[in-house]
Amino acid sequence: MAIFTRFICLFCPIFALCILQVQSEIHSLYYIYTALSKPVSVPGIHEFTAMGLLDDREIDYYNSQDKVKIPRQEWMRESLTADYWEKGTQSRKSKEQWFKVNVNILMDRMNHNQSDLHVLQWRHGCEAERHSDGSVRFVRGVDQYGYDGNDFLSFDLDTMQWVAPVPQAVPTKRKWDDVPILNMYTKGYLEKECVYWLSKFLTYGKEDLNKNFPPDVSVFTTRSLTPGRLFLTCMATGFYPKDITMNIREKQIQLPLQELSSGVRPNNDGTYQLRKTVEIPDSNKEDYECYVDHMTLKKTMKETGVSVTERPPSTGNTVRILQVQSEIHSLYYIYTALSKPVSAPGIHEFTAMGLLDDREIDYYNSQDKVKIPRQDWMKESLTDVYWEKGTQSRKSKEQWFKVNVNILMDRMNHNQSDLHVLQWRHGCEAEKHSDGSVRFVSGVDQYGYDGNDFLSFDLDTMQWVAPVPQAVPTKRKWDDVPILNMYTKGYLEKECVYWLSKFLTYGKEDLNKNLPPDVSVFTTRSLTPGRLFLTCMATGFYPKDITMNIREKQIQLPLQELSSGVRPNNDGTYQLRKTVEIPDSNKEDYECYVDHMTLKKTMRIDKETLTDSSDGAQTGLSADNHGREM
Repeated sequence: MAIFTRFICLFCPIFALCILQVQSEIHSLYYIYTALSKPVSVPGIHEFTAMGLLDDREIDYYNSQDKVKIPRQEWMRESLTADYWEKGTQSRKSKEQWFKVNVNILMDRMNHNQSDLHVLQWRHGCEAERHSDGSVRFVRGVDQYGYDGNDFLSFDLDTMQWVAPVPQAVPTKRKWDDVPILNMYTKGYLEKECVYWLSKFLTYGKEDLNKNFPPDVSVFTTRSLTPGRLFLTCMATGFYPKDITMNIREKQIQLPLQELSSGVRPNNDGTYQLRKTVEIPDSNKEDYECYVDHMTLKKTMKETGVSVTERPPSTGNTVRILQVQSEIHSLYYIYTALSKPVSAPGIHEFTAMGLLDDREIDYYNSQDKVKIPRQDWMKESLTDVYWEKGTQSRKSKEQWFKVNVNILMDRMNHNQSDLHVLQWRHGCEAEKHSDGSVRFVSGVDQYGYDGNDFLSFDLDTMQWVAPVPQAVPTKRKWDDVPILNMYTKGYLEKECVYWLSKFLTYGKEDLNKNLPPDVSVFTTRSLTPGRLFLTCMATGFYPKDITMNIREKQIQLPLQELSSGVRPNNDGTYQLRKTVEIPDSNKEDYECYVDHMTLKKTMRIDKETLTDSSDGAQTGLSADNHGREM
């Protein structure tokens, strides 16, 4: 369940399926180290931890209590000798001492109090592309440090220099850059040694990692609240690896911005799932198709009777813009209660926050006991009575959480001396049309305990769902009061949408600037002779809904591209970057398409505008710096 914030930063008709075979896949190997400036009385949180992640799966682990590097996958245990684990343990112990020294150096440099808790983290590793012939090629590398949850230092592979985003990191940058041989080692580790181990681990774990499960794809509809409308959902689950592309199309045209996507999410068995939903007219659902591209699918699959059509043609080196007449907005409230106080700055026994389109709009904590606005337009638009009532409501919920976290601890037979966490997330998503109307799309009401799903509300059945046995008594008690379940449904579908609409109106000057993307296309040199990395970059846009495709000779490249994902900028706008490796000889065959609601005409980029921005690798960052002092 994606409702939990990180704890102190450490922690029907007929549809067609068209499947394209893909010949390469991206894999990653990262190591993450976390050091605290002092012990904390939180179960499972140690002064120092280190873990290795292969394709986001934990493969090894070390902590300062057990002081042993251990395998987290059976194939790691079986494939690597005792000598490997012994050397790994000694390396982790060495890094533990390095972190202990350097977290104190940084605290002194920052003039931070020794009695407060501070965190130093290091993440380094690589991503590589594995081809169908088994070869593995470096794609990118990362070596970066963070202090108290903020960027502190990162390695630039192109310049082989460290980048200091804050003044306090400049002394470290200068000290490390004064030893070029270590920077050369960092680059070599990322581009060679890391890829070597990534390749070995992929070989060792191939039975588990390379099962290449095909997606189980289903297409279904559910009724919309709007008469004559349906929600069409395309669902793919059980697939591995996680690289997949899914498009819903109307009359052969992709629907870029109207769909709701779950994003690729992990299943409990190590496979993945993806779901996309779009609202369509009930009268012509036969015009819609669901396309799924995954490397395991080697032939076209058809659902009864509708033929699969070719992708729509296009011409020219362009950034093509489609005007979109609606956008998705969200309003969520998140409550977090701890079973006891912790001596961590900024962490309170109870907090509550409101999020409009992922922007914090109000806040309450158990220390200040006042609900406050987080946006100027919230302060200006809402009366003192609103904030006073909100404060009283938050105080009431604080007491409710205090009682119920103890009830759950008793039910779970948990020790009162340990720290436990109860969370609640509820809210809605709605579609805002160009005429200003706002329509309910989806609602969420869910509880979590100690980071695990505990209870969630099913809008269709108006019943609570208990994924664990300990939640069943709560489910039964709450379902025995149907009027409260009706209120929950009414709140999500009506009242939440009402407030979402009001907040969008209040904040329209900030929220509805509808800033168009600044789009650029450029190339950087690949390590492979005769090859380039072509990058399409869009930044400064709002709202965040955007679609970007890189195409070769009018055909979209669905799985070969690397995507940053849509990321926030510091000014409230967003950015997106996609990169693909191409031959140097025919870059004029490639097009970058960007769809955003603010863009009402086609932007054309001639091939001459594709600039070569460096002679080195495209991106990069990290090696073993545990011998260096901050």
